[in-house]
Amino acid sequence: MTDEVGLLPRLRIQGQIKAVKGTNKESETTMIELIMITIMALCGAAKKNMPVFGQMTLTGEKAVDWVKHESKIQARKIWMGSGSLFEEFNLPDWAIEKGIVALIFPIDEYQNPMLVTQKSILRIIEAECSEWESKGCATNVLKVNMGQVLEILFEENEPTFEFLRPKNAKQFDPYKVVVN
Repeated sequence: MTDEVGLLPRLRIQGQIKAVKGTNKESETTMIELIMITIMALCGAAKKNMPVFGQMTLTGEKAVDWVKHESKIQARKIWMGSGSLFEEFNLPDWAIEKGIVALIFPIDEYQNPMLVTQKSILRIIEAECSEWESKGCATNVLKVNMGQVLEILFEENEPTFEFLRPKNAKQFDPYKVVVN
């Protein structure tokens, strides 16, 4: 298709052919702008609001709660892996150096996950996770940096963990873990 000026780029829009006036550079720029607007619209639509207040520490990392006597948490998901892989969370150096840790994420997204470092509790959590996996709970292996984080997701029948200690327990005595 030609016009009296010469060959112009053509653009088909909803079954109609319209001439794009200007140079190829201008039409290329226009197409790039349209693509960028579309991408921004899609990214904005897919963005989920995550809680901000109450979860950040003064250093800008996400806060975690600690296992304490009579702590109770209903789990939405559990992550297990090397403490060094949880860079976005405010874990103390000693917890990172301990090796394997677990984060128990509560049902309420606005609460902090619970950090588990004690080996006796980790063994119980791992045994329970194996049982839940065999019963059909969704599991994933998340690639983080140069390592892996194991994840188990609870879509229904979320377990509740309760951590108890005898009144005369010493600082590093194991907790009694009740899982419902």
